[in-house]
Amino acid sequence: MTALPADVALLVIDLQPDFMPGGALACDQGDALVAPIAGLLAQRRYRTVVATQDWHPADHASFASQHPGQRPFETILLHAQPQTLWPDHCVQGSDGAALHPGVDWAMADLILRKGTRQQVDSYSAFRENHGPDGERPAT
Repeated sequence: MTALPADVALLVIDLQPDFMPGGALACDQGDALVAPIAGLLAQRRYRTVVATQDWHPADHASFASQHPGQRPFETILLHAQPQTLWPDHCVQGSDGAALHPGVDWAMADLILRKGTRQQVDSYSAFRENHGPDGERPAT
């Protein structure tokens, strides 16, 4: 199989046990993605492979456990912007935060850890929720 053009990359977003069925923040049928992604990597067609990894400190501001009286999936204001509160998930160094063991990650050129700053939630591989001016822009 031929390689794809150099400007074509594979981005694998947060393929971690905490997002699989039974995980701390489970996605229904999330495990159905593991074999196809492992297959794509095994084909070695992508010249650039980037994986993101949710990687939160244990006291992350998006965790409901850090806001007494609040529950997961409730919304609060954080830095004057709406913030969904999540169950504790993808805590740095935990089994649930590891990249999924069903994939050979040796093909990844970059593993980008996100959500590492305690006061800033981050859903994107490209930009944190806070802008460069220190504000948290509305989306």
